[in-house]
Amino acid sequence: MPSEITPRRGFVTIATGSEHYYQLALNLLRSYRRNGGGGVPFAIIAEEENRYTAEFDKVVRMPCPAHSYLDKLRLFECLPWEETIFIDADCLVYGRIDDWWAYFEDAADFSCFGYAYEDLNTKNGWFRWEGMGEFKEQISFVPSFSGGIYYVRKTETAGRVFALARYAADHYAEFPFAIFNRPADEPVLAFGMAVCGCRPVDVSEVGIYVKRRDLPMDILEPRASWTYNGRTFPVKLVHWGNFGTMKAQYLLEVKRLDRELAGKPAMTPLGEKLRYCLLLRHDFLTLLKRIRLRLRLLVKTGHMKP
Repeated sequence: MPSEITPRRGFVTIATGSEHYYQLALNLLRSYRRNGGGGVPFAIIAEEENRYTAEFDKVVRMPCPAHSYLDKLRLFECLPWEETIFIDADCLVYGRIDDWWAYFEDAADFSCFGYAYEDLNTKNGWFRWEGMGEFKEQISFVPSFSGGIYYVRKTETAGRVFALARYAADHYAEFPFAIFNRPADEPVLAFGMAVCGCRPVDVSEVGIYVKRRDLPMDILEPRASWTYNGRTFPVKLVHWGNFGTMKAQYLLEVKRLDRELAGKPAMTPLGEKLRYCLLLRHDFLTLLKRIRLRLRLLVKTGHMKP
């Protein structure tokens, strides 16, 4: 059972719905305790306690979850600490993140790693300022960030960010949000941040990477790096994305971690290559399944003839 500890700050993730998300959360926790420092308590927000939640320091129950991005908009009501760093369950830790609190020492009550565009007419960021209606005069920057990590203090200001985000989700079609045609946590939380004056923390070398292609990595060394514009950055946390967690590279990393935790010897280079080839076959079959589902949806909605 989780220990009854009530420190001032800690990490948290969310897992609701299928067993898959609970397994992702457990993989994240184990990678943190191995590579991330392990000195800060780690909680999970979940709809039930089970064998996956048992390893966390604290379990916070979320009644009636939506099993969607909406659950992240309820983070404030479930905060386990006075200061919380939320990490998406589809992440793995490759370096020390216990020192991330220093980046948020002087940050707003709700923040994240990202950038604030001062040019309100920018085509970047999560929304277009010109179309923000009655909220335009309250907005002095346009946030840009990836929603894998959020920093939250348990304050009235942070609570208002979430309240505004829920309002934006309910009125999504009324605002010129970017990228997503349907509500997602990044654009609506960016709206709440901008109205409340909560800026992202711009730390370009902090070592966070949103998974878009293969990286040199090995979770047991631990080692992960990203080369950009001729410079190589060490990566402390990889945000794989939900689909990325079904791909061969993620599954191989988790297999490495599981073998070590079970006290089994590391796979030989040849064994790893064979395992990776088998997982690539899994990748291909998963892709075919997604294509079939997409085609069925197009036929069902009348966008394609059967």
